[in-house]
Amino acid sequence: MVKPILGYWDFRGYVEPIRFLLHYKKVDFEDKRYNVHIDDWLEDKFNLGLDFPNLPYYIEDDLRITQSKTIIQYLARKYGMDGKNESQKVRVSLADLELIDLRTALCRLLYSDHYEALKENFIKKIPDMMKQWETFLGDQKYLAGDNITYVDFMAYDCFDMYKLFQKNALDGCPNLQAYQKRMRNLPELQGYFNSPQCKLWPIFKPKAHFGGSGDPPKHL
Repeated sequence: MVKPILGYWDFRGYVEPIRFLLHYKKVDFEDKRYNVHIDDWLEDKFNLGLDFPNLPYYIEDDLRITQSKTIIQYLARKYGMDGKNESQKVRVSLADLELIDLRTALCRLLYSDHYEALKENFIKKIPDMMKQWETFLGDQKYLAGDNITYVDFMAYDCFDMYKLFQKNALDGCPNLQAYQKRMRNLPELQGYFNSPQCKLWPIFKPKAHFGGSGDPPKHL
């Protein structure tokens, strides 16, 4: 049986939550990484049988799909990580969309031509952003309750990005701090976290004003 293949750039980007999910479920897959500096992706782009050639892509037997959201939702359904009941599924759906908004807000800043002018005001808004998540999580173990779902991998990655950008991003949010620690210490992910494949830096493409190049922050 041929291993599934997950293809993406050699940084975190949109794919790290998918990598987390696959490692959590102990899927034996090929983590195909492309070098953004030499764009070796172009050698494969139109030769993989993808309907919409792009990164990331996921190939599993006859299934060949792109779009990070399509991939992670497919895997969540396959491995029963999209909520155990309707109440959980609603929370998962809500968290999914809100996490996209949260991540997009940071990305817009980091790729903006007006980064320096916008940065200070954005940082001032972070505590209010995180307090909403502090309340949403409450005293639950995971975002949908006692059961881990795919949005927990998205959330861990997104909150970690914010903390790298602003080291005190989770200050005043004890629930989120405990949640991040709980996710980081998942036994199923320790092999990945401690492997050379797990790269906390860089996060984005080189043109990002933060997280794309240079040395990582000292609090990494």
